[in-house]
Amino acid sequence: METIKPFEHAERYIQLRKLYSPVSWGDAMIKINEMILTPLITIFFILLDRIELFSLVPAVLGTYRVWTGWMEYQELRFLMQRMYLKTMQMGGPFIVTNDSTYLPYVYADAMVRLGMRHPDFA
Repeated sequence: METIKPFEHAERYIQLRKLYSPVSWGDAMIKINEMILTPLITIFFILLDRIELFSLVPAVLGTYRVWTGWMEYQELRFLMQRMYLKTMQMGGPFIVTNDSTYLPYVYADAMVRLGMRHPDFA
């Protein structure tokens, strides 16, 4: 069983949320381009046999990098949700913040406290 490291997961979630949950339309269009349009254009050029190896490799590696990051972000989103629900179940959170950006740290703190009180629960 994997050891849960709440603060490390919260930190990584905050980093990935900045990348994969864009606030502006411009950033959203960039993500759509990286995740959908670039792979489609690459496949189109492969089918036409008009792509060079020097163009194919960066496109494939970039697409792979973006999609693996997005899948990690989705996994951490659900982990943050589970941490939030466990925190609420035990009567938390035990600290507060005025900035919603840092709420994952609040849930991480609650999970550490729950782990100290109930080792089998966290």
